[in-house]
Amino acid sequence: MSHYHFIKCCCFQLCNVFRSHEMEIEQCLLESLPLGQRQRLVKRMRCDQIKAYYEREKAFQKREGYVKKLKHGKNHRVRFNLADMIQDAIIRHDDKEVLRLLKDGADPHTLVSSGGSLLHLCARYDNAFAAEILIDRGVNVNHQDEDFWTSMHVACACDNPDVVLILLLAGANVLLQDVNGNIALDYAIEGTESSSILLMYLEENGVDLNSLRQMRIQRPMAMLTDVRQLIASGGSVNQKNDEGVTLLHMACTNGYKNVASLILDHGADLNVVDNQYWTPLHLAAKYGQTSLVKLLLMHGANPNLLNCNNEKPSDVAASEFIEEMLLKAEIVWEEKDPLAASVLSQEEPYEEIIHDLPTISNKLNPLALPIAKQDSLLEKDTMFKDTAKGFCKQQSQDSASENVTVNTTTKLEQIKLMPPAPNDDLASLSELTDSSLLYEIQKRFNNNQIYTYIGDILLLVNPFKELPIYSTMVTQLYLSNSGKLCSSLPPHIFSCAEKAYHMLFQEQRPQCFILSGESGSGKTEACKHIVKHLTCRDISSRNTFDTKMKHVNCILEAFGHAKTPLSDFSSCFIKYFELQFCEKKKILIAARIYTYMLEKSRVIMQPLNQSNFHVFYLMMDGLSAEEKYTLYLSNLSAHRYLSQTILEDTMLTANPQNKEKLAILKQALGAVGFNSLEVENLFVILSAILHLGDICFTALTDAETAFVSDLQLLEQVAGMLQVSPDELASALTTDVQYFKGDMIVRRHTIEIAEFYRDLLAKSLYGRLFSFLVNTINCYLQNQDETGSDQVFEIGILDIFGFEEFQKNTFEQLCVNMTNEKIHQYINGVLFLQEQAECVQEGVTMETVYSPGNHTAALDFFFQKPSGFLSMLDEESQSIWSMEQSLSKRIQSYLDSSDTNTVYSSTKDGNGNLAPKDQGSTFTVMHYAGRVTYEIAGAIEKNKDSLSQNLVFVMKTSENVVINQLFQSKLTQTGSLVPPYHSLKIKRCKAALLSKKPSVACTSGEAKKYIELSKLLKKKGTSSFLQRLERGGPTTVAIQLRKSLTDIIGKLQNCTPHSVHCIKPNNSKLPDIFDNFYVSAQLQYIGVLDMVKIIRHGYPIRLSFTDFLSR
Repeated sequence: MSHYHFIKCCCFQLCNVFRSHEMEIEQCLLESLPLGQRQRLVKRMRCDQIKAYYEREKAFQKREGYVKKLKHGKNHRVRFNLADMIQDAIIRHDDKEVLRLLKDGADPHTLVSSGGSLLHLCARYDNAFAAEILIDRGVNVNHQDEDFWTSMHVACACDNPDVVLILLLAGANVLLQDVNGNIALDYAIEGTESSSILLMYLEENGVDLNSLRQMRIQRPMAMLTDVRQLIASGGSVNQKNDEGVTLLHMACTNGYKNVASLILDHGADLNVVDNQYWTPLHLAAKYGQTSLVKLLLMHGANPNLLNCNNEKPSDVAASEFIEEMLLKAEIVWEEKDPLAASVLSQEEPYEEIIHDLPTISNKLNPLALPIAKQDSLLEKDTMFKDTAKGFCKQQSQDSASENVTVNTTTKLEQIKLMPPAPNDDLASLSELTDSSLLYEIQKRFNNNQIYTYIGDILLLVNPFKELPIYSTMVTQLYLSNSGKLCSSLPPHIFSCAEKAYHMLFQEQRPQCFILSGESGSGKTEACKHIVKHLTCRDISSRNTFDTKMKHVNCILEAFGHAKTPLSDFSSCFIKYFELQFCEKKKILIAARIYTYMLEKSRVIMQPLNQSNFHVFYLMMDGLSAEEKYTLYLSNLSAHRYLSQTILEDTMLTANPQNKEKLAILKQALGAVGFNSLEVENLFVILSAILHLGDICFTALTDAETAFVSDLQLLEQVAGMLQVSPDELASALTTDVQYFKGDMIVRRHTIEIAEFYRDLLAKSLYGRLFSFLVNTINCYLQNQDETGSDQVFEIGILDIFGFEEFQKNTFEQLCVNMTNEKIHQYINGVLFLQEQAECVQEGVTMETVYSPGNHTAALDFFFQKPSGFLSMLDEESQSIWSMEQSLSKRIQSYLDSSDTNTVYSSTKDGNGNLAPKDQGSTFTVMHYAGRVTYEIAGAIEKNKDSLSQNLVFVMKTSENVVINQLFQSKLTQTGSLVPPYHSLKIKRCKAALLSKKPSVACTSGEAKKYIELSKLLKKKGTSSFLQRLERGGPTTVAIQLRKSLTDIIGKLQNCTPHSVHCIKPNNSKLPDIFDNFYVSAQLQYIGVLDMVKIIRHGYPIRLSFTDFLSR
């Protein structure tokens, strides 16, 4: 059947659906069409539907003798079936409509076209509230559709952990198998929240992976037994059923390799086709059965046969790896050498595949949006392109994004490297005192020698000016093919990068750079220089990747940096940059950025003499008058989020440099994949955030309930967010809760409404930032690599620097305690491990390092359950929390502690009462000095969970980006989960469970595993429920803990390389060296102790193998 006839057949079938009054259409039927043809077909279908409706009504009226006309046409209402309406309400997340329909008589036990229940629909579209309502109405949580999928299968396949949790609490049986023998866990991607919840649940109920593996092999074992009996009785293995399906088709679809091997050994036809002309190779490729594809090719299957859609097996392959294998086999077949094709499947690269993917039914393939919604958004986007005047007047950059470069002035490369000096390594100095070290560093700084070694550690003093030591020719000087660095070159960041590169392949272990120092000490620039050197080895891709990094840094600095008293470009988030190298080619093939702890509170409120994120000022100064008019923007003072602390250099006068920077930012966004209209949409969202902050509330009644005071502004914001104004106003001023199927509405006070308004602004900006990071990561992936080679990583950790201002609040506390934690880890690596090895080897240490009071400070902050973060989370559980309660608990903790590391600011360091009570303040003795914090407002800043009412409203947005931001899940660190197609699944859960057992299970063991489902119905699940209930809503404190756990985990898996950055003065001026200021930094990072321990310890370490090979 040709493709044209297939399209024509689809049109005929779909039109017949409407003419036969059937409203349900198979999803796969529409999905099989190309986008343009699908949209044209749907438009035709709509016309046919209307025509069929009028013809049906006309025939009905004629048959019934109905001639009387309605007097008022406006009273004529079309009534739809309640079953259709409740399904539509669930998909649209309209829970009020769901409740109304149920009260009006809609059957909660309604089945959808696939045979599933309404719970399947809730699991598909992540409608947890509707699921809870339906369960309360008695819907069976274990109902199976025609493929034997339960709603739990659907929830796991679509990764909707909220629905997974609700189904578990309602008693869902997680061990029910579908037609392919897979349980729900097999469809949950490893590492996702759904997978974690199910594994936790199974562990609590005594079900381990071995039990699941044994249960999974029951079905293939049963089929293997049946096939053996068929062969023994003389039956044909090529026998077909009514649909033309053979045993080999079934085995290849389900991944039963043993069955397929047995059938092939007994004369099965490799190229047999069913009624739709699908071969076993088609099915094995489509359902991701890699081992079966290899097996069929080894036996000589033809990869060039076409099915009814004119598709080869490579056209329907589930993975790029299978597709590549089949394409190679096609080339060999075209050369009339099928034997070579069978040999191809045995080549070494194919052995890299670990396991097969689980079989997923076509019609339940997880989608973020229903197909009708996708087409609606695409049509809207098309209409927008046709009608938009364009307030970013530039050409579309869809096809030429890679050619966009940042406009920078080309300069002639200069090289000015100082010759090696005796003081290049401070560990070699004869006199070791704080003053002598300071003198040597100052002397080097005055000679523009900003890099100094301390053994393997690099010390960097920020020059606050450009130096001619970073050109491409300098990078070439520090390259070494042998791994032995040139001793005639001075210390440099390139030298450290080169050393890490060679250690990466020598140790076969990931490497990482830990950049530490105060805010403004040059950490971010050091990160750029490391990346520049590591990308210079491959000449073919050097310029491309260097250009990519310029674009990436431009975006991150615009959306993640802000001006503070310590730095004009202070980083407001933690960045872990990972470079991936191919083991065989030893070249950079891809990169990835992990971001943590974005300071979202800066969006709504900035400390004194600090700015909001740079992108807002680029918009205000760089957009044209027409663009600002379209976005309803005027000046800084007109918007509350920008006018709170207007800096002196931004007072009402536009910065001319911002216009050029905005143009560069637009180019960078175009390069990473945004076209001009999508860039405009980003600015619309940013403008909506500013206008959202201008919404005010007033109390119109004595009950002090809040109402939006400016309805015109509300219309503007809702229009920019593309949501209903009424629903947005309702979500900001009311809270909707469901109790036993009834909806309870509670109105907010002005204070609470303002809190949720600001929380929505923070959430929108935070999700947008994470969305940009995910887009950047897709941009940094090398699509040409197959992923079959082993990959090693070099990571670069760039954390926000230590901060101390006139007024230090919750944000500074989080920043500094994060620095404290990382500092403790660095010292543990540099000092404690060194000391332990020296003591073990009998080496006398002149200086013994002690963590001192730093452990007490960390205990105060992180300790459970009495630490600051734990107390803060407990007080943040309710929106009615009082700051006084938190202050009293902290004061009680400090009074009972016997350490002077943390003490109340109402007392001095000696325990004497201060002359005046300063309120909820306390002082912490950090490694970098004493800092006093004021925690007023910490509870509100800690809350980071939007109300479900607001989330539902944002999910209904017709703005494609906003819809995606709120439909996507958040990780435990607060970032958006990367899109499904960008996840690299190296070992899926179904593959993990499909390993062959060492021995076949006995009948007694089989009976034991059949009874496993009974374990889940026992009452011994209280600990599981308690653990889930203790989680509570997401807070900044929880995200901080998870982020630090993730970061430390990454560092522990790597060989560390430390780069300590020093700030020469607090004025951010070049050629100024403040002795007192620098000396304080040298002391708290322990430079003198580092020098001593390196000199008296083992400066060089070799393994026995390396030592003997020299």
